[in-house]
Amino acid sequence: MKRLPRTQFGNPILRKVAKKVSLSSIRSNSFESLINQMFFTMHQVGGVGLAAPQIGESLQLAVIEVKPNPLRKNLVPTEKVVIINPKIIAHSDKISKDWEGCLSFKGVRGLVPRYENITVEYLNENGEKKREELSGFQARVFQHEIDHLNGKLYIDKMEDMTTLITLPEFKKRILKQK
Repeated sequence: MKRLPRTQFGNPILRKVAKKVSLSSIRSNSFESLINQMFFTMHQVGGVGLAAPQIGESLQLAVIEVKPNPLRKNLVPTEKVVIINPKIIAHSDKISKDWEGCLSFKGVRGLVPRYENITVEYLNENGEKKREELSGFQARVFQHEIDHLNGKLYIDKMEDMTTLITLPEFKKRILKQK
């Protein structure tokens, strides 16, 4: 399988609301192939989520799979999840800040506030409606990917742009403290 080229910061597709996906499209072979290629690409580049606009496709589609990685060794693994036409229907009042990166912003991290708990509705890869209550890191990843589908980037959520940091500095200064 071939790794898909990623859309980088500055490309206008990252700032547009992606198009809803129809049930007939979800059931097509080409859509299934796109999902498989997105998971492959995400794994190849070490991500935990990838939204269709990040590969140049204006579709309300994202793939998520959380696994421990060198920057977050204590993550609890999750199953692969495909989210289509997602929306957050409820969230906690409590917000926490944590460091985020993005596959469209190579080598940069920022401190981002997110809701600690969310309830989300979406269609899965079979077109079935799902509703989930999520918390912690998984809630953070869902919010990050849903933002991508709505033309928002994590830097838009940052309250303090002085926390924007390169990956080498992040490893040297932030990971060393943990």
